Amino acid sequence: MTGENRKQNIADELARAAETLRAARTLLAAGLPNDALSRTYYAAFHVMRAAVLSRGVDPKTHAGTLNLFNRELTRKGLLPPFNKLLTGLHSAREAADYEAGVSFTEAEAQALLTESQAFTATVIDFLKREGWTES
Repeated sequence: MTGENRKQNIADELARAAETLRAARTLLAAGLPNDALSRTYYAAFHVMRAAVLSRGVDPKTHAGTLNLFNRELTRKGLLPPFNKLLTGLHSAREAADYEAGVSFTEAEAQALLTESQAFTATVIDFLKREGWTES
């Protein structure tokens, strides 16, 4: 992966993250907290992918993305630990998408959306400082 290619891939991931955050806010406003949670997770996932791509690695799975994020960024002190948020979002997304008897409240979905937005802002600031994005 070349530097320019990597920059484009990071930009693509961040664009997808912004789109899924918009979708999460829209779904939450429409009274659909389970669907909003699913989109919230994917926003964080795309931001994680962007961060991992900045280190020159291309994760192939969701678990691989989280593992590489922790190994390449958190453990090296480049970003604060977000493991609780990220694993919580992953678990919530799976429950919201696959467990018919599970219903999240709007307050629960809003809390995770707020945390995800803070995570997104932190990672984007990091990527700006590293010269990977201007936005």
